[in-house]
Amino acid sequence: MTSRRAFYKTKTVLVVDDSDQIRSYLKSMLLLIGFDDAILARDAEMALGHCRRMPFDFVLCDFHLGQGRDGYQLFEVLRTEQLLKPDCCFLVVSAERQRQAVHGMIEFQPADYLLKPFSYAELERRISRAYHIRQALQLAYQAINRKNYDEAVQACDHIVDHKSQYAMHATRLKAELLIKLDRYDEAEHLYSWALTVREFGWARLGLAVTYGYQGRQEEAEALLQELSGIAETKTEALDWLTRLYISQNRPTEALTAVEQVARHSPKNYLRQHVLATLCTIDNQKQQAVQVHQRLLTASRYSMYDTADNMLNYARAMVELAKEQPEKDRNDTFTRIDSFITTIKKRFHPASFEHDRMVLDARILLLQGKTAKALELLENSEELTLEKPLSPSGMLDRARAYYEAGNLPMCDHYMAALSTVAQDDDLYCSALNLMMQHEQVKHQQLRQQLMQQNAAGMDAFGSGQYSIAIEYFRKALETMPANVNIALNLLQAISMRERLTADLRALAQHCVEVITEGRLPMEQEKRYQVILGHLDL
Repeated sequence: MTSRRAFYKTKTVLVVDDSDQIRSYLKSMLLLIGFDDAILARDAEMALGHCRRMPFDFVLCDFHLGQGRDGYQLFEVLRTEQLLKPDCCFLVVSAERQRQAVHGMIEFQPADYLLKPFSYAELERRISRAYHIRQALQLAYQAINRKNYDEAVQACDHIVDHKSQYAMHATRLKAELLIKLDRYDEAEHLYSWALTVREFGWARLGLAVTYGYQGRQEEAEALLQELSGIAETKTEALDWLTRLYISQNRPTEALTAVEQVARHSPKNYLRQHVLATLCTIDNQKQQAVQVHQRLLTASRYSMYDTADNMLNYARAMVELAKEQPEKDRNDTFTRIDSFITTIKKRFHPASFEHDRMVLDARILLLQGKTAKALELLENSEELTLEKPLSPSGMLDRARAYYEAGNLPMCDHYMAALSTVAQDDDLYCSALNLMMQHEQVKHQQLRQQLMQQNAAGMDAFGSGQYSIAIEYFRKALETMPANVNIALNLLQAISMRERLTADLRALAQHCVEVITEGRLPMEQEKRYQVILGHLDL
């Protein structure tokens, strides 16, 4: 008893709970265990303040903290800001059963989950176990914190060689490190060995992950499908199955997999974001809007609660508007305008003005107001020089410039986007697939545009003006702000002896596109000659 009390007397502990009674109850139990004192916090913000002032050996945090960040959102911020020591034991306390991570020891995860109510003896046992596991793996975690994974592997080997009671924990951590180091055959050997000891869920999942990295995709898919039907491994198996399908360029199957897991984790921002991305890739734009709307709630009080996240909802609505009839499109524009006002109430307008201008430019392009749209894009570029761009912001710019007919700037932002999604995780894999999808789509549209324009020129040259009009009209639909195509279409219309009401309206639209756009000087004389042949 004396040695135990002496041990805990030197340790620091933080208790985070929104209930005064539970905070006091936990503190009294911790003092009985042997802690000299316990720092108390009633919410996540107070806890963050304490952690910024001093490091803690233990953090006991309630999962539901009332208004504001919940326990896991607090944990994410502490981990991101590196406010937790590598050997800190973060224990989540909850009245509901929480699922322990099966794969991901290499990432800092909560050390344990305590289900309310629990006794003094249970609390002491769980704290002691969590601490001793962390202590046993301390050198490995310190090396991981420095991103020295080879040294971390050596630290795990040292634990195994000394036949520690934590040898299996070290083996599990080592296997994940070997995957990180691209040493897949060694990782497979470790997981296979662990399965000879016991049918560990983490070992079976690790084996499936290893198969995927080894290129044994059929084996990986079969095992992940099996593990997705087991409660212990379901969530992570579906995540890895989503990644596998993404790597195989199978967005529909990836969407089906991530939908299953996202349904049960509505507050997991990154997973919901992957779902929205895959909806967009699969051309399910209405569903993408709905998911981004849910993300507004999922991100509230979290580290993802940003103006950029809110703008993603508006961006999804613009993508939807492109396929809507005019009345529905105008209703969508009204919703976007109202929503931008909401963002301005939450965040300083100057912080996202450069991105808002791009959004406004895309709306103006859809309304045929090219000149104002181009002006906004130019102004946005000036503001962007001083601000970083998110992947979503880059993609929005690429789309805007494509819609404006500025292909070099579209290519510039697509190339920039390819440099930001480098991490080996589910979020970045979905982002990379989105980038590839957009590149292929733009290439196909460009090819289609060139073919339609060339076919129109051939038809015009052979005097088939009605056919030429149809080809140029389709080309203008592909790139509605392209003044050269509008000029070609206008010229083909001018060759008709008599204009129907529809052709007259189409000609007037071409004039508006040319007037709003920037016609090259060498084409100005041609334009005036064409106008002379038309009675608009």
